[in-house]
Amino acid sequence: MYDARPSLTTLMLAAALAGTGWIAACSPPTDASAETVSEAVPAARALSAEGLATLDATLEQFAAAGARSGYVALVARDGVVQHVSEAGYADIETQRPMTADTLMRIASMTKPVTAVAVLQLVEDGALRLDQPLSELIPAFEDAQVASSVSAGEDGEIATVPANRAITIEDLLTHTSGIGYVFDADTDLGRLYMTRNVYEDREMSLEERIDHLAGLPLYFQPGERWFYSWSSDILGRVVEVASGQDLESYMQARIFQPLGMDATTFFPGEERRGEIATLYTHDENGVIQPVPASADYAFGANVAAGGAGLFSTANDYFRFAQALANGGELDGERILSEESVAAMTQVHVGADRMPEQMNAGNLGFGYSVGVVYEGQGSSASGYPADFGWGGYFDTDFFVSPSTGVVALIMAQEQPSATSPREGARAIFRQLMPAVIDE
Repeated sequence: MYDARPSLTTLMLAAALAGTGWIAACSPPTDASAETVSEAVPAARALSAEGLATLDATLEQFAAAGARSGYVALVARDGVVQHVSEAGYADIETQRPMTADTLMRIASMTKPVTAVAVLQLVEDGALRLDQPLSELIPAFEDAQVASSVSAGEDGEIATVPANRAITIEDLLTHTSGIGYVFDADTDLGRLYMTRNVYEDREMSLEERIDHLAGLPLYFQPGERWFYSWSSDILGRVVEVASGQDLESYMQARIFQPLGMDATTFFPGEERRGEIATLYTHDENGVIQPVPASADYAFGANVAAGGAGLFSTANDYFRFAQALANGGELDGERILSEESVAAMTQVHVGADRMPEQMNAGNLGFGYSVGVVYEGQGSSASGYPADFGWGGYFDTDFFVSPSTGVVALIMAQEQPSATSPREGARAIFRQLMPAVIDE
């Protein structure tokens, strides 16, 4: 049987960096999604019918070819959902269709939600952006920084003391120096892989984060951008600052106010029929379901603030549109306009971002990528566009200058043979033809 574990380590970096290219589009509505799409769009600017038709046909083609089991794409402009496209299956064996109400693992699209929770607590006065992390999680006191990513002859990694404390803002911008599970090429990276927060099923979230805290940082706090466990640590910060577990907090302060009734960290066995099957491609390039034992998202015992949520296209659109509206949707405000502006501005620019992201003029705000004006060779969108993608091939973006909010979802655990015709790739390639200004 295919073993999906290798993709959780050596292949996750490529998937994550691909997720930074989160330009999105949509396709025409089908009968299955008719109730999602507004019948009248009197004040909204139109999108290109030709571009949408191409996107729709492309999704159908790639789903039929087995590039992914299925796709769902949703697009709104000027606050109105104009198009939903649903292609292929949520489960191939039973031919259950992929729809805008299919529950999916959204992985790192959890990160912006956790950032909103943090910023709410900043507004409440329960947190400060410049607050040392160690005030909330003492295990991060006296952090050490690796002198080299390679171990010495004694097998130990040499360290020096951190110049300053890691702050809440460092975590929001992924400039803390903390590692992740993407680096299988260095001794330090392999050490971080042994403290995988998602796989330590016998530990509480508090125990997992404390266990992680003992590892050396890659660099001095604030020095540069490095994708990390920061959002998972922030999930624990939310629990400490609010006195609630992360699921309860998000339900009360984000999901219920926004009408995101399907979104949760813990869908449970009773909702298994709503969840898309997770697929991968085997060594022969054949699509097949991931074994239940390797489906780490389903059945998790803690809320992972960096990658643990399940949601639907319809639900996550409501979150994205609330950000596009400056923190409000249908009369419910989850964040102030000032906090949304802070979240979606560039805090980490070209001087501290990796070169592959600079090529797309992509900086970083608070847990979202943000496009800036620049000379990149492959600009990734309009200036001020923001959004983020997820490991299992999900993606969203908000484009203030065009009024577009869009997302796409598939369910593929990356493997060495996963076809390139994924959800994010389709959005990047076809978006310019969809927006008709």
